[in-house]
Amino acid sequence: MKNVITESKLQSDIFLWFHNTFPSQRQMLFHVNNKARNAIEGNKFKAMGVCKGISDLILILPGQVVFIELKTESGIQSPDQKIFQKKVESRGHRYMIIRSLEEFQAFISGIRHLFEGYW
Repeated sequence: MKNVITESKLQSDIFLWFHNTFPSQRQMLFHVNNKARNAIEGNKFKAMGVCKGISDLILILPGQVVFIELKTESGIQSPDQKIFQKKVESRGHRYMIIRSLEEFQAFISGIRHLFEGYW
C-alpha cells in the first residue's frame, strides 16, 4: 500500500525543512490562515480580508514573490485557486503547485544560486 500524504502534512514538512535548513530566511516562507473552523469564524475572517483561493504558502525572494499551492498526488485546483493563479501571474509573480517535499527542495536548490547574497 502506498503511503498517502495529506496536504497538511506536506505543508508542515515543507515549512519545517525550510525553517530548519535556512535559518536566515525565516519569515520569508509563511502561511496565511484562510480556513475557518465554523461559520462565525468564517464570517469574521471574511470581514478581515480572508479570500477563497489564496495559495497555501507564500515565499518572498529578492525582487519576486512565489505563491505555492500544495496538493496531494491526486489533488486538483479549485476554480477560485485557478483565478488567483491567473491574477498573480498576470502581475509578474510566480505560482507553483507542489506535490512533495522533494519537489519543493528541488525548486529551492534550483534557485538558490540566484540569491547567494541572501542565503
